[in-house]
Amino acid sequence: MKNGKLAALVLAGLVVGLPGRILAQNPEGAGDSSAVRTNAMTIGHPNLPAGYDMAAHLDCGTQHQSGEQAKERIAVTAGAPYTFPGIEGPLGDAVFDAAAVRCDITGLEADTEYLLGFTWWDADNSGRVQSVKFGAGDPQAWTVVLPPARAAAFHEDKPTWAHVLLPVPPEYRTDGRLAVAFANEAGPNAVVNELWLLKKRGAGPQKRVLLVTGDDYGGHRWRDTAPEFARILREDPRLEVSITECPAMFGSPLLMQYDATLLHFKNYADRLPLAPEIGDGLARFAGAGRGVVIAHFGCGAFQEWDGFERVAGRIWNPDMRPHDPYGTFTVRITDGAHPVTRGMPDFDATDELYTCLDGEREIRVLCTATSVVDHKEYPMAFTVPAFPRVFHSLLGHGAESLQSEGMRALYRRATAWAAGLEAE
Repeated sequence: MKNGKLAALVLAGLVVGLPGRILAQNPEGAGDSSAVRTNAMTIGHPNLPAGYDMAAHLDCGTQHQSGEQAKERIAVTAGAPYTFPGIEGPLGDAVFDAAAVRCDITGLEADTEYLLGFTWWDADNSGRVQSVKFGAGDPQAWTVVLPPARAAAFHEDKPTWAHVLLPVPPEYRTDGRLAVAFANEAGPNAVVNELWLLKKRGAGPQKRVLLVTGDDYGGHRWRDTAPEFARILREDPRLEVSITECPAMFGSPLLMQYDATLLHFKNYADRLPLAPEIGDGLARFAGAGRGVVIAHFGCGAFQEWDGFERVAGRIWNPDMRPHDPYGTFTVRITDGAHPVTRGMPDFDATDELYTCLDGEREIRVLCTATSVVDHKEYPMAFTVPAFPRVFHSLLGHGAESLQSEGMRALYRRATAWAAGLEAE
């Protein structure tokens, strides 16, 4: 994060947004007086993988500890309650602390897989930047498991809540206990709206996939397309698919708990800056042989990080013509020998035919389409030979585009391949 941008965020937090000094506007930025309605996280939410139970849940503003019936429990140990005006539902409540909101999770079983989920929201738009730390051992040692990130997502160019999932490996839960801190890095304080703990039932699918989203161009409705991508991937029963709405996850050491990731965001530095260290985490993940799938305007992510072209193969050049008018075109399979496209027929897509990719890296083009504007052929999907399991496709503008059976097969097969499985 550049110093000037960080300073601006801090200044914003010092001027407005302290409890009792809420900005006089709709928290979603719509500028009207209607209340924003929110819901609690429940099993069956598209962000959550199948095969898990809700072991514990905490509405942080109204509760300081989860129910007494379950073995696993969550208790807030540092943080005071606060309610944001104009927001109805669980996410209108939060706990806050000037330094860090802390909680203890107890009753964890040694031989069980867990995921810790939380919702945070800089609901008064005060520039809150937060990190997450896991504490374990005696004396307690703290590890940063999510680097500093804006405590918000952005949908249709407006700030909104972000749901985040973090695996809880055994080394962090000694004696069945995990300590968690949500640390204030910039802005008036740290806030957490909701906490939940997922507990896995049985063995489950073979490979874990993390779909990372949380920001995009205003015309890309990722709250619609991210769940649709997840549904596509879940059609392969071998894949366990989770969604997290925080691109800073690529800088987490917990990323290595996944076999593949699907990058489904285009961040903007003025609202969701990503330090080069976060991009370096993605490069390490790909370099270790883990899978990376880049979808649609993911080609425009990490504009401030020079290393993205090396991973993505080709990236968005804002000086080039962006794409053909939205419409139907034929995607032709040009490399039928690759495991992703082997045996696949050509298919029609109703989408944006991107013409804006730039770069000099070696790529292996798997399928192409011809522009109706300049009549040139453009790659629609390719791999990056410098990395074992990187797949990049320009398809997938909206949920309606993703109804194409050919496109669904392409992404499903590519993600299975990226995760180290044979394509179906």
